[in-house]
Amino acid sequence: MIKSLGTAEKAMQLQQNRIDALANNLANVNTAGFKQILNRVAEVGGNPPAQGEGDEAPAGLRRPSVEPTLTMYHALDDRPGTVRPTGRDTDVAVMGEGYFEVSTPGGTAFTRHGSFMLDAEQRLTTPDGHDVMGEKGPIRLEEGSTFSIANDGAVMIDGKLHDRLKLVAFDDSSRLEHLGGSLVKPPAGLGYRTLEAAEVVVAQGHLEGSNVNPVDTLIAMIAAQRAFEVQSKVLTTEDQMLEKSVNELPRIKG
Repeated sequence: MIKSLGTAEKAMQLQQNRIDALANNLANVNTAGFKQILNRVAEVGGNPPAQGEGDEAPAGLRRPSVEPTLTMYHALDDRPGTVRPTGRDTDVAVMGEGYFEVSTPGGTAFTRHGSFMLDAEQRLTTPDGHDVMGEKGPIRLEEGSTFSIANDGAVMIDGKLHDRLKLVAFDDSSRLEHLGGSLVKPPAGLGYRTLEAAEVVVAQGHLEGSNVNPVDTLIAMIAAQRAFEVQSKVLTTEDQMLEKSVNELPRIKG
């Protein structure tokens, strides 16, 4: 009975983590470049048999049996969102793989949110004021000049090459971690590389939307909430049975 209480509690924790991730996805359904969080469940723990041991090993030589437990982890869904034209010169959509590199007070971060703007110093920045990085560093334009961004990420000023947007690709983008909004960062040990011009495909005057499907996400959230409620009832029932056993069994014995 004690074991069933722990099982129900663990199931509730898993569903709560799932609800939290789905709620975050739903809140960012209109955030440009946002990549939704996918929920994954895996078994961890448990003792495998020691080398040379098996079903025929004497009971005294076998390891104590430890059952594996379920745990939930999050994976980033790197599928592209819908790209739409905006007509703004500072809007840029990544059409293939890659993330824009930006500089934040907390260090280097990455994003697919290409709704850029020019600040008072003519620097190309994100809506939050983070510098958009080029191969030469932060991209700064010249006031009064005309600029364009080629499909390979080249930033042209008055028809001349000024810099190139710095885009990177990760060894496993599903392991990227959200920093808030559309910013992501790689966990320790995840490798990445700067994309060459021939590998970059961007579209100026376009913007990539979120890849969250609001209908599917809402349905999944309702299902997770119902599963949480079911496990909550199981936990309550088991607790009541345990209380009854503790209070009544001694009387029966007496």
